[in-house]
Order: sequence, then structure tokens, then C-alpha cells
Amino acid sequence: MRLVLLSLALALVASQHVNLAPEFAASKTYVYKYEALLLGGLPVEGLARAGMKVSSKVLISAEAQNTYLLRLADPEIFEYSGVWPKDPFVPATKLTSALASQLLIPIKFEYANGVVGKVFAPAGVSATVLNVHRGILNILQLNLKKTQNIYELQEAGAQGVCKTHYVISEDVKAERILVTKSKDLTNCQERIIKDLGLAYLETLQARSLTGAATYSYIMKPTPTGALLTEATVRELHQVTPVAEMGGVAQMEAKQSLTFLEIEKTPIVPINAEYLARGSLFYEFATEILQTPIQLLKINNAPAQIVEILHHLVANNVAKVHEDAPLKFIQLIQVLRVATLENLEAIWTQFKDKPEYRRWILDAVPVVGTPAAVKLIKEKFLADDLSIPETVQILLAAVHMVPSDPEIIRLISSLALHHKIQANPVLSEIAMLGYGTAIFKYCAAVPTCPAELLEPIHELAAEAIAKADIAKITLLVKVMGNAGHPASLKPIMKILPGFGSAAAALPVRVQVDAILALRSIAKREPKLVQPVALQLFMDKALHPELRMVAAVVLFETKPTVALVSTIANVLKKETSMQIVSFVYSYIRSLTRSTVPDYATVAAASNVAIKILSPKLDRLSYRYSKAIHLDLYKSPVMVGAAGSAFIINDGATILPTAVVAKARAYLAGAAADVLEVGVRTEGIQEALLKTHALEDLEDDRITKMKRVMKAIAEWKTLPKSQPLASVYVKFFGQEIAFANIDKAIIEQAVQLATSADAKVLLKDALKALQTGITAQAAKPLLAAEIRRIFPTAVGVPMELSLYSAAVAAASIKVKATITPPLSEPLNAAELLKADIQLEAEATPSISMHTFAVMGVNTAFLQAAVMARAKAVTVLPAKMAARADVPKLNFKIEVLPVETPEHIAKIRVETLAIARNIEDLAAERITPMVPLVATQLRSTERFASPMSSTSRSASQSSEIIYSDLVPQLRAGVPFHKTICVPAAFIGIKGCFEVTSSNTAFIKDIPLLNLIGEHAVLVAVKPADGPAIERLEAEVQIGPKAAEKLLKEINIIDEQTAEGKTIIAKLKKILEPALRNSSSSSSSLLSSSMFGISSLLSSSSSSSSSSRMSKASLKQYPFKKFHNNQYLVSQGISAQNLRSSGSSASSFEAIYQQNQFLGNAVAPAVVAIFRAVRTDEKLLGYQAAAYLDKTNFRLQIVISALAETDNWKMCADGVVLSKHKVMTKVSWGAECQEYTTILKAEAGLLGASPAARLELEWVKIPTIVTTYATRLAKYIPNAALMAGITVNKAENSEKEMELTVAIPTERTVDVIMKLPQMTLSKLALPLPIALPIGADATIQVIPEENILEQIHFLYAEASSAQCSMIQDTLTTFNNRKYKNEMPISCYQVLAQDCTPELKFMVLLKKDEVTAQNHMNVKIADMDVDLYPTGSDVLVKVNGVVVPISNLPYQHPSAPIQIRQKAQGLSLHAPRLGLQEVYFGKDTLRVNVADWMKGQTCGVCGKADGETRQEYSTPSGYQTKSSVSLVHSWVLPAESCRDSTQCRLKHESVKLEKQLIVDGQESKCYSVEPVLRCLPGCLPVKTMPVTVAFHCLPADYSRSVDLSNISQKSVDLRETAEAHMDCQCNARCA
Repeated sequence: MRLVLLSLALALVASQHVNLAPEFAASKTYVYKYEALLLGGLPVEGLARAGMKVSSKVLISAEAQNTYLLRLADPEIFEYSGVWPKDPFVPATKLTSALASQLLIPIKFEYANGVVGKVFAPAGVSATVLNVHRGILNILQLNLKKTQNIYELQEAGAQGVCKTHYVISEDVKAERILVTKSKDLTNCQERIIKDLGLAYLETLQARSLTGAATYSYIMKPTPTGALLTEATVRELHQVTPVAEMGGVAQMEAKQSLTFLEIEKTPIVPINAEYLARGSLFYEFATEILQTPIQLLKINNAPAQIVEILHHLVANNVAKVHEDAPLKFIQLIQVLRVATLENLEAIWTQFKDKPEYRRWILDAVPVVGTPAAVKLIKEKFLADDLSIPETVQILLAAVHMVPSDPEIIRLISSLALHHKIQANPVLSEIAMLGYGTAIFKYCAAVPTCPAELLEPIHELAAEAIAKADIAKITLLVKVMGNAGHPASLKPIMKILPGFGSAAAALPVRVQVDAILALRSIAKREPKLVQPVALQLFMDKALHPELRMVAAVVLFETKPTVALVSTIANVLKKETSMQIVSFVYSYIRSLTRSTVPDYATVAAASNVAIKILSPKLDRLSYRYSKAIHLDLYKSPVMVGAAGSAFIINDGATILPTAVVAKARAYLAGAAADVLEVGVRTEGIQEALLKTHALEDLEDDRITKMKRVMKAIAEWKTLPKSQPLASVYVKFFGQEIAFANIDKAIIEQAVQLATSADAKVLLKDALKALQTGITAQAAKPLLAAEIRRIFPTAVGVPMELSLYSAAVAAASIKVKATITPPLSEPLNAAELLKADIQLEAEATPSISMHTFAVMGVNTAFLQAAVMARAKAVTVLPAKMAARADVPKLNFKIEVLPVETPEHIAKIRVETLAIARNIEDLAAERITPMVPLVATQLRSTERFASPMSSTSRSASQSSEIIYSDLVPQLRAGVPFHKTICVPAAFIGIKGCFEVTSSNTAFIKDIPLLNLIGEHAVLVAVKPADGPAIERLEAEVQIGPKAAEKLLKEINIIDEQTAEGKTIIAKLKKILEPALRNSSSSSSSLLSSSMFGISSLLSSSSSSSSSSRMSKASLKQYPFKKFHNNQYLVSQGISAQNLRSSGSSASSFEAIYQQNQFLGNAVAPAVVAIFRAVRTDEKLLGYQAAAYLDKTNFRLQIVISALAETDNWKMCADGVVLSKHKVMTKVSWGAECQEYTTILKAEAGLLGASPAARLELEWVKIPTIVTTYATRLAKYIPNAALMAGITVNKAENSEKEMELTVAIPTERTVDVIMKLPQMTLSKLALPLPIALPIGADATIQVIPEENILEQIHFLYAEASSAQCSMIQDTLTTFNNRKYKNEMPISCYQVLAQDCTPELKFMVLLKKDEVTAQNHMNVKIADMDVDLYPTGSDVLVKVNGVVVPISNLPYQHPSAPIQIRQKAQGLSLHAPRLGLQEVYFGKDTLRVNVADWMKGQTCGVCGKADGETRQEYSTPSGYQTKSSVSLVHSWVLPAESCRDSTQCRLKHESVKLEKQLIVDGQESKCYSVEPVLRCLPGCLPVKTMPVTVAFHCLPADYSRSVDLSNISQKSVDLRETAEAHMDCQCNARCA
């Protein structure tokens, strides 16, 4: 019967469309029992937790339709800090009393159909108390649908609008309606959350913070609605800093609302105005200003600030106070509460006191309030701050201040102020900070308006209109910092292909603009992707722009399809720089393991299979992109590094280098640091000469007149000499600098000015007087906070704070003898005796806090990990440099050290405190210590015993399923002392640790507990050490410094033989063990390796081939005339730079100890001066035998009873061989190794070989060699090194390096049981090595010039021609088909400067090559005559006897070389021009690469773009290329006897093109005879043709035919020699 009635009631309710939402009838007051609890900690019983609880009666009554009153009755607040669940909640009586006046005030709220509307309360109710009411109202929020029982929706609540799942059911027997709703707090349309310091972090897919809430309702149907009888809420937030398997921390909230009764007495509102206080959404109160690590009662902010300042200044003078970081955080917290007037008063009081001023200036930037920013602005404008102070403040402020519209407005007004703009450094920092402020605000508010950037966009438009390069660069970087999608269009205006302004801008500005797209791509990748792709695909752009566009493209996380498209583009790409760069980037991304690049890594693995593996062999001269990363998923920790090396001309110094470091932690990622450097043109500016400026106009005019003959010749753009650098921190550019020639000259001028001398003089005077300084520097290194509301209405906070304070006291005094004269001459310092005494006591204290829990202005209840580190390292030293006597000495003097020089303590605590009773603060260690005997192998106690223990009665409703307590681990304690007898001290390390890892060995439980490390330095046992000394004496007085006589046993004498016999008797057992282990251990280890290799590398065909090739070419020594004499090199030349003796042994036997014949050249003493005056330490003496090119170094122990020595004997046997013998042990008799280095040939290649042979070595060496040897084969194979099994010498290692070409080396290493080899290893530079494996002859005498010459030779690009085969700068070979008597441009400077030009022609009479070099004001002709090569300078023959010829003003030299002549002008870009009878070479300097043109090419490494004609057109034929660079004649009366010209020819036959009959004209120029001349010699050449319809009526304009499209390629006839008729001639 009941069932029927309930069904009828429900049907009646449904028919009348009455909502099932809770109903509060008029004239009734509904009384509920309410209880709410928050608890935080680890979900492990027996560990401490922290939390709070609120219990009260809740009265609800209707005031009007849809308006209700809610009042609390008998509210109580409890704190919790104890071992859960053993310890009870503690009433916070004083806090309850203090808040009672607010808690008992009724509030009003709108409520209709289960939905809470607006909330009203008097002004006297604080936001914190009102949020508690919102937590109760949040329970009443029910969106119940009439037609569905299960559904989802985005529902508003105290935490925001979040995804909510409803299930409605009915309990028929109990006549109740059951409603369950679940909220996913990680899936919110609008989340109420406040992040501070998290703007720079990117959240990854792996969530480190998850949250959910479940609501259960029991309602009793009534005729007009439903009566809410019971509601329970459970909300759980889980923090996983090291992934779930590494352990989790939890914050749990529980609520219960139970119906008690209905009263007739209505709730009466208080007599005050009820203000609209928002909706159900949580309202942030003062918790933003309140740090969670301490609770301060701020009654008088100015007085408290002064008190803290006094403490900081007084206690951080000589050394830092241990609690200084905490006090500094306190100072920041109180400053955040202070008003602008308070700050002004503090500044006025202390601005003239340097110690206080520094602390204020360090604290104000990180305060982050509008008042603090206003103070900075006002004080700068009032000239109260110096420029260095302002720079420091701005850098800190813009990155530490939380951003909001008011802060952005303040920073904007400061950055755009004319006073800031007038200073380039301040303007740069402030403007970049302006962009950063916008970025930080938009990171918190994704819908931030574009209007924030309007001032920047307007300035950018103005700068573009004025072509102000510096301003455009700065504003582009500002927009890059802001990263707002609205900046995309302004940036595109200066991008090539998108905006007309790009054509007038240098490449570096366009690069900056493209790089600025990266930060936009992080927010809107789909917007940036098409722009970056279009830039990359545009082959007309500069290669560097396309490479940078590729970087941006990959940062947009492209799909597989897009990456595959890029790979297909690379297959047809002609620029090898771009191919190398993008291929290397894709290749490195295939190995990526970080989560945010997972899809890109998968796409790259697909794309790499499309490309040829041959691209792996591209040399280091090409641009490269490298990405390396390491990520550990179980702990969610990783790191990544990227390096982009952009080289547009294959030079040694790349055009640009960008390096970036990225970190991953706890499900977030951040670009920690990025540094970019450009060296565009700076190398040229430093190395080229400026001696031609007077000849500039005349020289360029002459060269242009020559090039005018090639009508379509185009100069290459000239790069402006510039270097630049920028630094990004957490993705935000904080500073950049452009360095041009003018800045370098200013720096040099400043360094050599009179002011610099005055500064040096003042510094030296101050040092002689004595300098005493004390300073302290605080730093708030991290303030990362996430605050969000819980269902209870109380905020939960996760935060990380890290602060440090460093202090140091320094005393320095110098004595200079004799005193320096006036005026100061720096050279006098080289003739003075300088003594320096210094004492310093640096100390650092650092505190780090990680907090999870409740943080309000009234109450804090949280679990905290607190780490403290303090270090004090006092030091005192004296140094002396007696330059005239060549004596140098350093002494380390004793100092008084503290008990501990380093203290590190980490502890995890559960803390509860309230503002009304701070003295009753409750702190409980999270791991309670128990006695050792209580430890049990059982992890859980008896369930029966656990149930007998219960929490306080008030928590019985919430926690009914208690789990037994777990026992804590026994503390670990250990002290280790490591003596260092030589320096008279011992270091002691005391370690204490207690954690909960025994519960489960996971990272988080290993950290929870208490850990401490103490480091102490104490005097060692034995006599005290007075000081440590290191002294070096050079020259004749070296022998006087020896503290102990040095004797080396001569084995040939009777006395020596007796001593040797005694030593052998003493050392025989040890030697036997050592030698046997040396051979056996190494042999066994190598045998093990060889067995591994027998089934792998040794069986491969490549390995067999390499092994055979090594056997085929044995090493041929140059030493002792073994090879060179056969090559015609005299013995006298061989021995010109080596010892005259026949062998090392012969020289050694002549005089085993050089000290018997010569005094030491250098003596070095390292000793400890003891109080008992006994010697302790080592001395080293170096002896030089100039006759035999022998150096002997003897190191011996100073102790009277210690006969340990090390003897090293080295001899230069010839310029091709050096040998060294090293012995050590007792009297240098225990162990011996021999080292040989010699030059020779491996096959036909010059080579060098290094041999290490051991006679006896210590056992420890063989032990570690055995361990290391196990890893060699696998490591070698991974590195691409060939490993071969071999039976080499058992006691020898050999390394051979052969140089088959100037840019490759073969490396072969022989170990006892294997041979490692790496052939054709590419080098970034060419090695200047001659055929005899020695460095080529250096013409310069000055050592700096020699170094410069070697560098220039190694880095230059070479073009050569042997007979008629030409090898270009880029190493492409083809036949040079030269016409008769016509000069062709072999190589020239293709920039507007035209520094040089090298021309070549074939003489009509002799058919031999003649060369002409135009450089400076010289016209140099090189030509063969008989068997000699002669030279003319400006038409005048220079006799061979007058060589070398030196230009009177420019650095140009002509000299003989081998069988020809050589011209050197490295400062003008022409490293060398060599002209021989059958061979010629042109070498251009490294900084000219990419700036040349001619038959030799551009020297830019672009082998696919080698055939570039004067117009820039890429021909396909080498013949066409050679002909295009011929200088044609103007008429047949030309003095050069050239009778050829360039012209476009018509194809003699008509073809069908695109379906119609066509006539075709050559796009490429073809050599033809001048009018009036007939061809004598012709040759076919394949050229490109442009075709027109056969019936094309208009005349064909051939002047611009080269700009037309190519329709086909056909063979045409080119004239090579002409004969002119008499009338023409």
C-alpha cells in the first residue's frame, strides 16, 4: 500500500511540475547539524596530518519569495596537528570567540529550483567568513532535471563551473529520493583558482594535481517539493609530485548536513545594510598577501617593517644569520600590507643609510603590490635611484610582480616615460618587462584583451614607417615576450612575403620577428603554423630565415602529415644549409622521450625514413640543429637541451648560435634558459684591413669598369658588421645587446683613455691603504603558489618558497715595492715586488618551504617540508709576486672556523596555528619516532585493537572506517671523518635520517621525515699546521729554493747497483703482484671483450675491410731517415730541430740525472709548514739540456723518511719524434711507462702516432682498466666506431691519426686485444699539414701573426685548377673550357666593396694560362715564360731577385713558393693566390666565405647551387657557367684581343611546346663572335630556352630574356675563338 501511495505522490508531483529541489517553506525555520573538516597529509595511517574542523547548527528560513536567511548557531572551530587518527582535534577557543561576532550574523541568499543565486551580507562580515557560508550554500546547489535520472552538465559551485554528473534514484521502502552528484574539479569551464609564480610553466598532459568531489543527498518528498534530510560531501585533492607510483599527498574535505528539526521562530536579520557580495563563487580574501609559511599579526606595519630591518642589518654583518631568509620573507609580507604612504615614510627614514637602503631595494621589487611599483616609479623620476640601482630593481620587479591590469598600466607608464626612454639600457629592460607583464597576466586570464598591446603596436607601426631598425628590434622582442595572438599581424608586416616593409630591413631583424612567433605559437599554434610553413617553403628567402622558420614550425607541434611534407620539400631543396639543419633537427627529435614532444617524435620517425641516410654524413661546416632530452616517467622529471647552429656561408664562426635548456618537473615544463649569439660580420670587421680607405673610390671604379662588361652582374648584399647576444629566462627575454664596430672602438678608446689610468691608479692606492668591505644580499629565489577553494569554503594552498641571504666580510691589503711613480705607468708593475694579503668570510643561508594546506588570515593548518642550509667558509691567504726575481708564492693561512662549516636540515611537519593564539602553535613531526624495540616485521596492528582507538566524537560521522597505525622507522645516524694529513685537517660528515621508506620504498616516502647533514672541519691528529705554501722560482736562483737534495740512482755505478738490489729485495713482493696483475687483468678483460666481438663487429664485411686496409698500409716513420731520405730530404734538414744523439737510450746513458751537470731552470714547492718544523709536501725541479733537446722533471716528497719520487724524462729526437719516460715510486724504481709521439705516413697519408708502453703499473690502474674495458665495444659501436678483434702488444696502447685530406682524418687505436678505428672523420677546418706531417712554413715572424696565419690557412676556402680541371671552393670538379684570349672571372669579392678580383685567360700565342689579380691599387699579372713564372705589378716587371715584394701601405706580399709565385693579402680577404706552370690556387679567408663569386663559386658549402651565373641564375651546365663569367669585348679593336660577346641565341629549329609550334630563345648567355668576326673554334653547350608561339608578331625583347621562365634545354653552338676581317680589325 505504501508503494502505491509513494508512486501516486511522485506522479502527482510530476503532473504539477513541482521541482524536487529542497524546499524551505515560509514561516518555518529549518535546523540542521553541520560539520565540515579539512585534513591534509599522506594517505598513510600513523603519520602526522594537519587540518581544521568547523561544527555548528545551521538555521535556514524564508524571508521572501526566493530569498532566504541563513544563520549559524553555536559555531566551533577546531585545529588539528597530530598523528592521525590517534590524536584529537583541539578547539581553537580564542579564534572562535574572535570570529563569533561575524559567524553569528545571518546572511541572505537567493534560491530558486535548487539553484543558489546572489549572496548578501553586511559589510562587517569578512570575505573569509562569508566563504564559510558559501561552503554551506554549495551543498544546497542542485540542478535537478524532471525528465532524466542520469545526466551531465557544467554546474556552478563554490569552486567554479565544473563538469557534474547526476544520478537520481528512489528508495521505495524508506520513501526517500536519493541524489548523487560527482564533480570533476579538473574539468571546469570556469575554475576559481589563483596562480602566483606559475605563469612561466607549461602544464603537460600528466596531471600532478587532480581533484574530485562527491555529494550524496537523501530527500523526503513533500506535496510542494522535498525536504533535505541529510547531505554528505567528500572532496579529495591529490598531489603527485613524482607520479602516482612515486607516492601522493592528499587534501581531503568532508561536510555533513543533517536535518534536526523545524522551528517556528523566524531568523531575524541584523539592523545593517545587506550588500550584494557576489554569487556562490568563492571570493579571494587576504590569503593572497599572507604567506603560508608563517602567520603574522600585523597591527602596525611601519613599526614592524622598521623592527625587521633593524634585525636584518644588525645580524648579517660579519656572517649571515641562520634565520635571515625567514626574516626577509617576513619583511616582504609586511611590506605587502603597507600603503604607499607607509613605504614613502620608510624610504625617507632609511634612504641615506646604505645598509638599510640595500635591504629595502632588494625587498621592494618582489613585494609585487601596486604601491611598491608606484614607489619604484616615483623614486626613479625623483632621481633618488642611481642607474645601476634602477637596472637591478627593474629586472627583479617585472619578473617577480604578479600581473594585473593596474600593474600593467604602471609598468607601461614607466617604460614609455621619456626619462626611461632616454637611457638605452633602462628603456630595453623596462620595455621587455612591459611585454612580460602582459604575458603573465594573459597566462592567468586567457581572455586578456588585445587593447593591452595597443601602445606597443602603435609604436611598432611608427618605427616601421620611419625604418628605425633599433626601435623595430626592441618592439619585436617586446611582442615576443607578450606572446599575444593580437601581435601576429604587426609582426607579419615585417616578415618577407607578408609585408612590404620587410625588404628594407636587415636579415637579423627579420630573424628576430620570426623568433617572436614562438611565444605566440605556445598559445595559438594553429595561427602560427601556416605563417611559419609559408616562410619555410619560400625558396627566395635568405636560408637563415627559412631555418629559423623551421624551428618555429616544430615548436607548433606539427602533425605527421606536416612533418612528412617538410621531408618531401627537403628532398628537392637546393640549399644544403637548410637540408643539413632541418634533417639534423628531425633526426634528433626521433630520439625524444619528453611527453610534450611525443607526437613530434613519432612524426619525425616517419619523416626520417623519407630522407636519404647519406645526409648523416654532412660535415660540420653546415648548419645543424641538435635536440637532446632525458625524461623519467616514474618520477615525472626530465631535462632537454636544444642547440641551433646556423651557418649561411660555411665559415668557422657560425652566423648564429641559439642554445636552450628546458626542465620538466611534476607534470610541468619550463624553458629555463636560452642564450642566442650572432657573429654576423664581426669576424670580417676584426680581421680585414682598413688601409685602403684612401684608395677606395678609385679602386672600386676600376673594378666596376671591368665588371660592367658582364651586363647582368649583381653584387651580393653586404652584411653590416655586427655581433649581438640575447638572454631569455623562463621564456622571457630579459636583456639583449648589439655590438657593432663603433661600440668596439669606444670600448678600446675607453680602456686606453686617461680615465682608465686614473681608475687603475685609484684602485692600486686603495689596495695599498687596505680595503675592508661587508655586504649582504638577499634573494627570493622562488615564490610559487596555487590557491583554490574547497567545498568547505576554506582555501587550500600548494606553495613553494625559497629564499637565500648571502653575506661576506672582505679585507684586502697590498704592498708594492718600490712605490709606484707619478704619473702611473702600468709597466712598472712588471718590475715590482707585490705582496697581497686577503681575508674573506663568505656565508650563505637558504630556506626552502613546500606547503600544502589551509592558509587564511585567521588560521593556518598545513603540512610543510622545510629545508635549511647554512654554509660558512672563512679563508685567509697571502700572495707575493717578486717579478724581477721571478719568484711567485701563495700562502694559505689558518683561520678560525665555526663548529660546522655547512649545515643542512630537512624536516616535514604538520602545523596548525591561529592568529588569536600564536603562542599555542602546534607543530608535529610527520614521522613520529618510536623506540627500536617497538619495530615489528608486521606492518599493520590488529584490527580489533585499532577499533578501540577512536578520534574525537565530532569526527565519528566523518571517519568511521579507520585503518590501524603504521610504525615509523628507526633513525639512521652515522659520522664519517676523512683525514687530510698533508694540509693538517680532517673533514667530518655527520648524517642523520629518519623516513617512512620501510612502509613502501617510493620516492615520496623516502623524503618524508627528518634528515640532517653536518659538515665540520677539525685539526688532524698530530703536529699542527701553521700554513700551506706554494712557491715557484724561475731562473738561476731556482736551485736555492730546493728544500731537499735530489739524487737519482745511477744504475751503472757500483753504489747504484747496490741500492737497486736493496730496493728490489724490499719491493719484490709488491712488484711481482703488481706486474702480474697488470698483465693478467688487462689480458683477461680484453679476452672477454674479444669473445663478445667474435660474433658481431669482427664478422662484418666493413670490419674485415678496415682490418685489411690497416694491414696494407703499415706506419712508415720519418724519424731516422726511414722515409724522407728516399724522398730527397737531407739528413741535415731532418736533424735541424732535434737531438744529435742516435736514440733516447744513448742520451739517457750519457747523464741519467741532469742535476749533476746543470742547475734547475724551474723549482716548484708545495708544502705544509708544521709547528715541529718537519718537512711535509712535495718539490718539483725541471732541468733543461739544450744541446740534446732534453727536459727532465723530478718530483720528490719532502718528508725526511719518504723516498717517493716521480721522474719524467723527455727528449726531442727529431722534429718528427718525441719520447718521454715516466718512472715513479721509491727512488723512481717501482713503476715505469714510456710515451712516444712521432710523425710518418699511413699509406700515402701524413700521420702521427702516439704510443703508450708500460713496463710496470699499479694494480689499481689495471683494476679500473678492466672495468672500463667491458664498456668499450658497446660504446664504440654506438658511436659508429669500427671494432676489430686483434692480437696487439699486451703492454702497449697505440693511437694513430692519419690525414688523407685536409678536411678528414682517420683515427686508429690499438689496444691489447682489439683495434678501434674511425675512418674519414670530417673536420670543421682544413689542417695546414705538409707532406712530411709537419705544419706548413709560416712566413710571419711575430708569434701573433703566426697564430693568425695558421688559423687563416686552416679556415680558408680553396679553389684550384690543375691543367684544365677546376675544383671549386665547394669541392666540385669540372673541366674549365676557356675561350682564347678572353679573361674570365675566376674569383672575386662579390660585395659592393670589391676588395679583390682574380682573372684568368688562355693566351692566344702560347695557349698557356695567364692570371691577373686586381687588389688595392695594384694590377698584378702572373704569367709563365719558359720554365719560370714572372710577375708584373701595374705593368712593371718585378725581377725574381727582388722578391718578396711588399706593398708600401697595404698588407699585400708577393713571394716565391715551390715552382711558382704566391700573392698573400689575408687582411683583404685573399688568403693566397698561387700561380704555377700547370697549377693555380685561390684561397679566400674564412670571413669571405659566402661573399665570393665567379667560376670558383661562392664558397658557401652549397654544392647544389654551385653553377651560379653573374645574374644569380642557376644553370645546369658547367660549360654554360664558365662561359657566363667570361669578360666579353666591347669591339674587335679591344686591347685584350678578345673577340667574343654574350648574346641570347635563337634555336634554329621550331618545336612543339605546350601543344603549339614555338620559336625559342636562350635564357642563358652564349658566347658568340663580334660582328665582323668569324668563328675559328666552336663547341656545343647545353643552355635553357624560353619559347614563344611561332606566330608571335611583336618584336622579341632580348634585353631581359634572362628573367623569363625556362621551357626546355637544348644544345647551342658557342664560339671559342674568332678571326676578324680586315675592315673590323
